This record gives sequence, C-alpha cells and structure tokens, in this order.
Amino acid sequence: QQNSSPTVALPTVTPRRPEPRPPQTPPRHPDHPRTTERPDHYGPNICEGNFDSVAMLRGEMFVFKGRWFWRVRRNRVLDNYPMPIGHFWRGLPGDIDSAYERHDGRFVFFKGTRFWLFREANLEQGYPMELVDYGLGIPYDRIDTAIWWEPSGYTYFFQGDRYWRFNEQSRHTDQGYPKSISVWGSSVPSSPKGAFLSDDGAYTFFYKGSKYWKFDNHRMKSEPGYPKSILRDFMGCSADQDPDRDTDADAGRKYPDVNRPPFNPDATGRDGDKGKDGDRDVTDNDAGKGSDGDKDEDYREGREEDTNEVDVVLKVDDSEERTMNILMVTIPLALVLCILGLVYAIINTLQSKGAPRLLVHCKRSLQDWV
Repeated sequence: QQNSSPTVALPTVTPRRPEPRPPQTPPRHPDHPRTTERPDHYGPNICEGNFDSVAMLRGEMFVFKGRWFWRVRRNRVLDNYPMPIGHFWRGLPGDIDSAYERHDGRFVFFKGTRFWLFREANLEQGYPMELVDYGLGIPYDRIDTAIWWEPSGYTYFFQGDRYWRFNEQSRHTDQGYPKSISVWGSSVPSSPKGAFLSDDGAYTFFYKGSKYWKFDNHRMKSEPGYPKSILRDFMGCSADQDPDRDTDADAGRKYPDVNRPPFNPDATGRDGDKGKDGDRDVTDNDAGKGSDGDKDEDYREGREEDTNEVDVVLKVDDSEERTMNILMVTIPLALVLCILGLVYAIINTLQSKGAPRLLVHCKRSLQDWV
C-alpha cells in the first residue's frame, strides 16, 4: 500500500555567500616601456634631418628620405605627409640621389647610374634610362645635386667637390668643366644634397645634413653667418635633432611646430634668419593647457633674449567684446532712425504751410502774361 502521508519537507539549508576572490595583480610592466614613436608605416620624423634630397618643384619644397617624401609650403609640412614616393610618382623608387625641375617644366630624378623623367606625376614612356643617355660630359656614376639655375639659364650638376655646367639645348657640358665648388665660396658643401632658388631668384640655397648655406646671386658671393638650421628655418621644427643619437630612446623628439610663424629666409635685419612676414598666422589654441603653455612661454623668453624683441599679448574680456559688438550695431541704427525722423518732420512741415506766396504770385503773373 502506498504511503498517503504528505511529502516530508527537505531540511532548510542556510545559503552560503560566495567567498570573495583574491584581487588579481596586474601584469608587471617591463622596466623599459616600448617607444611611443610612430611605426615605420607612418613614415619618419622630418625633424631628424639627413634627407636624401631637397628640391623645389613648381615653387614648392619637396623633401625626400628613403621611400618617403614631404611637401613643405610656407615653411610648414602639409597634412597627410610623409607619403610613400611610389604613391605619388608611380615607377619611381626610393632612396633617390637628387631631383630638379627642368627648364621645360619636367621633373628629373637621379639614382645611381639611371634617371627618371616625369611630366607632373606621370612617368614618360621609355624611362628610366642610363645617365650616359642624358647628355655628354656629365658624371655618369652619380649626381649628388642638380639645379636649373635661372639667372644663367644653365643646369648645374654637383658631385663631391666638383660641379658641371650643362646646356639643356645642346645636351652637353660646357667646355672647361668640371670645376671646383670653391668657385662658389663657402656656400656649397662637399657632396651637397639639395639646391634651390629663393622665390625672387635673388639667392640660392644649398642643403646637406641638417644645415643650409645661402649664396647671393647678384653679388656672386656667399652670405655671412651660414650654415644655419634648415630644420628650424624651413621645416618648422622647434629644435634641431642630433643625427648621431639614438632616436628610439630619445624622449625629447619633437615634430614640427604647426603654431610657429613661417620663416622668411630673404628677410634682412639684425638677424638674417628671422621670419618677418606681415601675414603671419598667430593661433592661441594651446593657451592654458599646462605644459604646452609653458613651452610657448619658454619659446618667447628665448626669442626675447636672442633678438631683444618683446612679444606683447593682449587678452580681451568676452563681456567687453560682446558690449562692443552691440554698440557697433545699435549706434548706426539709431542714427538712421534719427535721420528718417528728421526727413519725416520736414515733409510734414512743408505740407502744413502750403505753397509759398512768392510761388503763387509768380503763377498768377505768368497767367496774366499769357
């Protein structure tokens, strides 16, 4: 027989709270954290210097290093650069030796014993070719620097401590060349890596390493006080980089200062390398941001010590600016309303008095005469 008694209740059990887990210790970081510099696929830092070549193409500075290049305009690096050379000039390899814009507007790139000819960004058919096919009498193993020198209308090739004057029309070197670069005075270093003219064609700049030299085309002599830093004066870098030190372990590496006014290499005055463009763009985006503000203050103090010039900074209260804007709108409006009211009053006065007696008398006299 089945047991008809109700089911016996299970014994109650006191609920157990889960035991707290011991805190997990975070993984130990290495003593020397990895560098925070940009990986190779983002390109090198332009402030490191030591470029393969610097050339002026279509009035714009092009800086080449390895398989990368930068475009520099008004002493500032353009956005989205550096860019791989092959992305812009299809078919052109990296590590070029030199480049220049020819008298006919084509771009010529040299590397080793070969050269490439481009029309804008398009490689001309049949290139690259050997240097022996470029012309007679030029160096056929390597060209360190090339420039079409507008003052004379000739192209100059530099290699080591010698240079050649090349005639683009006859395609051969002039008689008596090569000559020693000492003819240019102290303006041309041995094996220069770049040469370009100033905007007005009055000066020629020669580049090597992280320095540049300046040559006066009218007086045909070197400018005193050179070489100077091309990284500071042309690339917008706030400090020069030592090309011999380990950049991966250098915590003070700096990229171009985008807020620094452009440098004018043709300016004259007590300090020839000061930029004094009248249309400098002054931005205050980093004002009041802690360490960035301190850096700007240090830069101003250093500039005052070097040039004996003082930067005056005016701070305008927002409330006063709003008040001035309101006054500038309301005062002209009130003047317009006053003028309209005066015109209205004059019209009403004339209408209420009627026509003058003299006009009425003249009208009657004319009627009698007719």
